[in-house]
Amino acid sequence: MRPVLAFASLIVAWLAGGVALAHPHLWLQQHVRVVAKDGKYTHIEIEWRFDPFSSEIEIPLIDEDKDGKFSAREIKVLGGEMLPELAKVGYLTWISTGDKDFRPAKLPQFSARIDDPASFTLPDWDRSAGDSGMAMPPNKRANAPSSPHKRGPRNLVYVMKFALPEPAKMVSVTTYDPDDFMRIEVDKASLPAGCTLAKHSTYKAEFVRGHPVFADKVTCQLP
Repeated sequence: MRPVLAFASLIVAWLAGGVALAHPHLWLQQHVRVVAKDGKYTHIEIEWRFDPFSSEIEIPLIDEDKDGKFSAREIKVLGGEMLPELAKVGYLTWISTGDKDFRPAKLPQFSARIDDPASFTLPDWDRSAGDSGMAMPPNKRANAPSSPHKRGPRNLVYVMKFALPEPAKMVSVTTYDPDDFMRIEVDKASLPAGCTLAKHSTYKAEFVRGHPVFADKVTCQLP
């Protein structure tokens, strides 16, 4: 099994297993963009910027030639391995163009890049909180060996573009991990015109019972 696929399978195993041992182990900043044609939305684009710590674990597995950027071949290999795994959990995303939420039905257009220097950083957090003495996978331990990259923090970035089932005047996007293995928060400063950010009324991660973290919901409306 290739390293990238092994890592993807690890993520999905945690998400599908129904057991959360910590909250969170990865932190993602999400940017949401919308594409409109003839006065209606036709596509949504979701960009995930992984925290620098997680990025330095993953980037070397993807950047096989170690040139500090992703080639077209490396992106194709990554997409071919990661997207089917993410599809099993609905890309952690719910979309609505009316009363009922739905998961993306088809594989998205996919691209990836390295932001160097990092475009997303955050204060340190306890990545092993709540593990109750259970051993973490080696690539998730807080004391993992430092990366050979010494020039400062970087971000691994995924970009996924989904076609809507049919054009719509309104669309909402909610992305979250119910187990809080991955904390996904929308960058409010990046919201497109006509879009607002709020907390979803029911979608939540609740690693500690009674202390929910409600998911970010982006809603976009055309005149």
